[in-house]
Order: sequence, then structure tokens, then C-alpha cells
Amino acid sequence: MKRIIALTITILMLFTNFCFAVDVSSTANYLEKQKLDEWGILALYSSGKDVSKKSLSSVDSKVITDYEKYILGARAIGKDVSSTAQKIIKAQSSSGRFSDYIDGTGNDLLNGHIWAVIALYVADEENYNKDKALSYLKSNQNSDGGFPIFIGDKNSDLDMTAMGLVAYNVLGLNSNSSEVKKGFEFIEKNIDKKESCETIAWYILAKVKFGLNVDKKYIDKLLEYRLSNGSFKHLKSSKKGNYMATYHGLLALNDYNNKSSIFEKLHNLKSKGFKDLKQSDYAYKEIMYLVDKGVVSGYSDKTFKPNNSVKRGEFAKFLVYGLGLQSQAKYKTNEFTDLKNHWANKVVNVAVKKGYINGIGNKKFAPEDKITGAQVAAMVVRAKGLESKAKAVKGKNWYDGYVKVAKDNNLLYKNFNPNKNATRAQCAEIIYKLVK
Repeated sequence: MKRIIALTITILMLFTNFCFAVDVSSTANYLEKQKLDEWGILALYSSGKDVSKKSLSSVDSKVITDYEKYILGARAIGKDVSSTAQKIIKAQSSSGRFSDYIDGTGNDLLNGHIWAVIALYVADEENYNKDKALSYLKSNQNSDGGFPIFIGDKNSDLDMTAMGLVAYNVLGLNSNSSEVKKGFEFIEKNIDKKESCETIAWYILAKVKFGLNVDKKYIDKLLEYRLSNGSFKHLKSSKKGNYMATYHGLLALNDYNNKSSIFEKLHNLKSKGFKDLKQSDYAYKEIMYLVDKGVVSGYSDKTFKPNNSVKRGEFAKFLVYGLGLQSQAKYKTNEFTDLKNHWANKVVNVAVKKGYINGIGNKKFAPEDKITGAQVAAMVVRAKGLESKAKAVKGKNWYDGYVKVAKDNNLLYKNFNPNKNATRAQCAEIIYKLVK
């Protein structure tokens, strides 16, 4: 009995962690009515709002952070930011530091350096000295693990520390590095000492960027700043909503709900210049959603090839990445002789161990074979945990039960045919239905 109770509690906890999501509609609706700058546009974009018709003036400023925030908003509305990114790159000194001003002068503030790293990541521009940029950032991390606002200041700032952690992630550090651990420890030790909506929001944004679990207590803390009209206030003692606090709150909640970073989403926009896809095309929304999540990508010639048939190895990746299991793809399998040196070995290993995919017999997986509609239906039904229902269905073909259960659960793509090869667009639609 004790074991049953313990198991039940564990399941409930897992269910809560995976299913808890915050309704952000009132906040997004509030923000839409405000006079928007780059940050407001970015927050609405993170909510899935269409911001393509929003306008931004070109930057005419000496301050480098004006160029950096412009990239965030301009990227969200679909503008070319390459020339702006090149101006930022030219501001990097021989020490690796990005200066305070776009002409390369100024050595007072750390935020220009941190945001240059993040903005260039968002712009998908990596033609700068990343090693020196990382070395410079490390040299400005205080002994308590935090980052200061002013260069050389030993007083660490919570918000700047969270921003610095995002930059660390962009520059290649993972959550196990000592610098990252110290940074998060500094924030968690001091976050209750500074009453600010933005501080909690930035902590959440940093955690999500590293792919780390966000304790629900921090979401609850953040929601204490939200007013009934959807706006967020800067301080708990405030009576009115604050524009800056609102876009910070919305960004953090969206990252938490989406389980992915807004900065990563913008970075992945490099794949959205598909020459062979228009908004009116079949499965466009589903394809772009999966591109944003890093589940699928295009080709080097800037095409997506939506009508190409999908191979079994490719679909294994779609499935594993769509379900957020890519971190488990660490080990190779020796079960299939035709996977020995194949790129999909590790993702297939995950899918097979989870029971989503089977081989074809004789120790073969056939990763290069084209996948049929029937095979796709069977895999998503297994991934949904509905295989027992499929097996209970009697039919002439092995796949009849899987197809019926998939159809009953809205898991089939348009023009589904069990015997025809599934296309990239069709697979995108079915993975989207599975994970949404």
C-alpha cells in the first residue's frame, strides 16, 4: 500500500510539472494596447502574436545597447538585421570586450558586452571573437558568482547576473560549468532580498535558456506582481502596472510555458527564409513551430522541401526531438547492423527503448527507407501511449488499429494514406498534433 501511495504521489508530481501552464492572454492583450518598443514587440512575438506589421525606426544612436535591442525587435518582425549586427561586431576590441558605444569607445558598463553576445546570437552572426568575448565576461564575474552593472564594481546585480548567464549559454558554457553554477547560486541566495518583477523574470529566462527546470514557486512569485488587467507592476507595493515589468513578465511566462527560450527561437529564424514555403502553404504553421523548437530544419540552399519523402531515421529524430527527449540521445545502439555508423543511431536508440519504433527484422532498422503513413500512425500512437487500444482493434491489415486510434485522437495528417510515403510537411503536421 505504501508503495502504491508513493507511486501515486510521484505520478501526480510529474503530471503537475509537465501540465502546469500559465494563461498569458490577458497580459498579451494588455501589452497590445500599449505604445510598443522593441521589447514589447518581442514579448508579443513570444506569445505567438503576429507582429509582422509592427514598425521600428532604424537606429541612429551612439549607444551600443540601442543597436542590440533593435536586433531583438527587428528580428521578431522579420527585418534583415545583418548590417546592424556588423556594426556591433566592429565595436569589439582586441580584449574581446564590446564597448559602450558603437564606435568602439567606452568602458564603464557591462551590459553592452552581454547584450552584444545575445544580440549577435539572435541575429545568427558568429563572425566575432567568441573565445575572447567569453574570457572577458568570465573576468568580470565577481567572487560571489554575480555580475556588476559597472566594470570593476564588486557589488553584483541580480538582473545583470541572469543576463550574463544567458550570454554564458550563448558562448557555449553548460549548466555544469562552475561559472554558471556560481551565477545561479548567487541569484537563488539573494532573489528574496530584492523585490522586483524583472529580477524574477530574468531568473526564469536564464533557467529556460539552459534547459533547466523552473521551480513553480518562482512562477508563483512572478504572478504576485500581475494585476487583474493583465499588467505587471515593478514592485509589490505598486498599485499600477508598469510597461517594462509587463513585457518582462510576459517573456518569462512564455518561456516557461513553451519550455524554450525566446532568444533561441529568434536564433532559429535563420531557417525561416525558406525559398519554397509561403504562409499560405499546407502545414506552414506546423513547420514553423517545429523549426522554432529545433525539431526540424531546412537545407543549406535555404529550402525546406516540404514534399520530399521522409526516411525512417529522419522520422525517429522528428519524434524524439518533438517530444523533447533529445538530451537522452547520448548512447549508440548495437541492436541494428545498418545503424553502426549512421547519424541517426542515437535518436533511434531512444525511440526504440521508449517503444515508439521497431526494427524490420534480421537486425535491420532500415534508416534510409522511406516511411509510410501506416508506420507514422503506429509510431505516434505508441508515443501517445495508446498502443493497447490499437491492438484491440480487429482488421485486415496490421495497421488498421493504429490508423483508427490515430484518427480518433486527431493524430492523422491531411490526405493520409497508410500505403503512401509520408512527406516532410505531413510529418510536421502529425508531430505538431502529437506535441501540442
